[in-house]
Order: sequence, then C-alpha cells, then structure tokens
Amino acid sequence: MNKIIKIYEEDSMTAEERLASVVRLEQPDRVPLSLFIYHYAPVFLKSSMRNYINDTSEYMRVSRQLYEELGPWDIYYNTNPYSRFIYSTLLMMRLLYPGKELDEDKVPLIDEIQYMNEDDYDWVIKMPRLFNIAFFRARMLPRFCREAEGLGFIRTILRMWNHAVRQILYSRKDMQWWKERGLVVQIGMNPEMPFDTFSMARDVIHFSMDIMRNPLKVRDAALSLSESFADEAIIISRLMGVPRVQCFCHRTSNSFISPKQFEELAFPSMEIIVNRLVKAGITPILHCDGDWLKNLKVMRRLPAGKCIIQLDGLTDIFKAKEEIGDHMCIFGDVPASMLAASSPQAVDEYCHRLIEEVGRGGGFILGAGCEIPTNAKEENMRAMIRSVYRYGYYSLKKTERSVA
Repeated sequence: MNKIIKIYEEDSMTAEERLASVVRLEQPDRVPLSLFIYHYAPVFLKSSMRNYINDTSEYMRVSRQLYEELGPWDIYYNTNPYSRFIYSTLLMMRLLYPGKELDEDKVPLIDEIQYMNEDDYDWVIKMPRLFNIAFFRARMLPRFCREAEGLGFIRTILRMWNHAVRQILYSRKDMQWWKERGLVVQIGMNPEMPFDTFSMARDVIHFSMDIMRNPLKVRDAALSLSESFADEAIIISRLMGVPRVQCFCHRTSNSFISPKQFEELAFPSMEIIVNRLVKAGITPILHCDGDWLKNLKVMRRLPAGKCIIQLDGLTDIFKAKEEIGDHMCIFGDVPASMLAASSPQAVDEYCHRLIEEVGRGGGFILGAGCEIPTNAKEENMRAMIRSVYRYGYYSLKKTERSVA
C-alpha cells in the first residue's frame, strides 16, 4: 500500500486531493500554494544560469536544493524544457539563451521577430485539420528557431517528435522526486494558444493590423488549428501522466485587444480547445497575462468547475473573484513588485487578504502573478510560502498559526 504523504502534519488532504478540490470549486483543508520559480532558483543559490538552463541534471539539482531550503509548497510548477528546440516548438518565439546569445548569467530573453507572413493564414485555413498543428509548427520553426535552421520540413517534424519523446522521459524522471515529497505536478503540457502564437509570429504591430483588416481570417486560422492543438496536448499530457494542460494566453487580454475582439476573434478557438480538453478529462490552466477583467463574462461560457485561470498583477484579482470565482478556480496573485520591493510584513498581509477574500469558500490557489522575479527578497518569499500554513486552513480561519 502506498504511503500517503502530506505537506504539513496538520493537513487532512494530499496535495493531489487539494488541487482537485479547488478545481471543482470546493473548499479543501487548506489553500494550496504553487510557485513559478524557474529563473529565481539559480540566482537565489548563486549558481550558473547558463548551466541551469542548458543542463537538465543541473536544473534538477538546483531546483531541488531551492525547495529544500525554502519549501514546502504543494504544487510543482514544472516548466523546464529538455532543449531550446522543444521550448521553441511549444512557445513559438525566438529565445536568447545565456552562454549562447547572452552573457552566462543573464536570464533568457525573447527576441520578437516577424516570422509569419500574411498569406500563411490562408495556408493554415486550407490545410487538412488532422494534426495540422504539427505541420504548422514544422513550417514555422526554421524561420525563427536557430536549432531548426536549414532542417527542412520533414527533418523538422522528425526532430520535433524526437525532442518530444526526450522531454517526456526527462520530465517523468524529474517529476518522481517531487511526487516522493508529496507535491502534485502542475503541468502535463505547456503550449501557447494558436491566437497568441499568431500575435507573436506576426509581431504586435503587424498582428494589430491583421485583426483590423482581416479579422475573420485570423479567427478562422486559429479555429483551424484548435482541434489538433487540443488533441496534441491530450496525447502529450497523458504520456506525461499529468492530466493538466497549461495554455499561455499572453496576447489575448484587454491589454492587447478589445473585449469585442476577444469575444469574436480569440474566444471561439479557446472555447473549442478548453471543451475538448475537459471532455478528455484534462484540466485546462489558462495562463492569462495582462488585464482580463472585461473578458471574464465571456469566459463564463467555459465549463464550470473544470478550469484554472492564472492571473497576474494587471487583473484585479479581487474583482475577478466576484466576476468568475463561482465558475473557475482562480490562481494568483502576489505581484512581482511586492516580492522584490516590499517588506515581509506587507507580503504576509497581502497573502492573508488573498486567502481570506479570494480563497473564501475554496476555488483558490495562492501563487505569484506569473514568474517569481529573480530579485525577489528571500524574506518575502518565506513570508508568502508560510502564509498558507499561517492563514490557509479553513477549519481555523479565525486563528493564526505560529511559524517557527
């Protein structure tokens, strides 16, 4: 019989049970905590960013040491790619890496270039829809990914699947360590939504022109990719053994497009993808950068009690609780600026407020708005991590637990 591992002795649920409970909008024993802590780890431990990013064994060593020094938390926010090639395949943007294009201790950067042409929309729409997302990736990768330059279409396809298999094998090995410590793994696949990929691929200026001049073409191209996008995500997440898919929606917010454009152009493909994932028993995690407040009414059309929406500091998370908290699990939102510049007392108080207000009744995961900033103060990180123990137990809402 497998031993049941708890994060804290006082817990009455495992981390897996706790996450499942909040997705269903139920009240768990305690508010769970997930940290997008990718680039912070080597900075905190004064390790080489170059080695950490490029060497999977070094990533595992550093991330595990960070957990042992700062933990515990409930959810392993797994984002490390096996290679820059596979990272570029899922998040289709040119990446600059330390020790390659950047100095050895620099954080990886995105170099936004226009690599998709206007007539590529027509090509996408006309393609047969069976696994057309793979053909789209293979056509685009040599245009922006240095590891795909000169490969050609067939060799790019073969490399995509070779690196996908390597990613799955590496990730399953990495995940085992975290599971042995009682954590639940957050992500089975981590792709960028088609509409958002178009925005990155065309660059923000040309894409803005596209949705003004040819809005239906953009919508139809995203729709054309949506079913195979979901099917690819289902296959990969099942091979990973993690029934959750994190979809990046970083160019679909009101920071980039109007609520009307969201509803008419972006939401149709999002709805197909989410419904297809949910039907397959997969939990969609919508990573929503930017201001989403005016989009939330439309997002109530997505299945209730089946999705997670992760918000950053640009969406008022307290208003989001009122708008969609009875329909979708909310994930967030300690701002990066607070972790970097505020006091531990301020972080503690803000986390307490999040737990009491956004966590009211359940359906809440505490975390940062997006990634933990590399200049986050250690004492602020400790304040956030300990807040779920101090304030997060629903049976003890009126009592603050002391933390040694």
